[in-house]
Amino acid sequence: MNSSYWPIHNSSRTPSLVTQLGGFWTNVLARLDATTEPRVWKATDVSGKTLWNAYDPITQLAIDHASADELRTWLEELHYRN
Repeated sequence: MNSSYWPIHNSSRTPSLVTQLGGFWTNVLARLDATTEPRVWKATDVSGKTLWNAYDPITQLAIDHASADELRTWLEELHYRN
């Protein structure tokens, strides 16, 4: 009997390369955008859950993979910081 433990990797939980590159490209474009307004965009995880990302070009702060409530709080704190 083999008592070795090997972690089981479920490939359906790992985002595809296309998904990973798409997310990376979206982040790059968001940071290169020439506006002073915070940029917000929606993403979806592998289970279909909606996640939010945002970037503020003035403070250069970002939030990634946040819930709607977390994003709202982040934006409010950003507003009151200025």
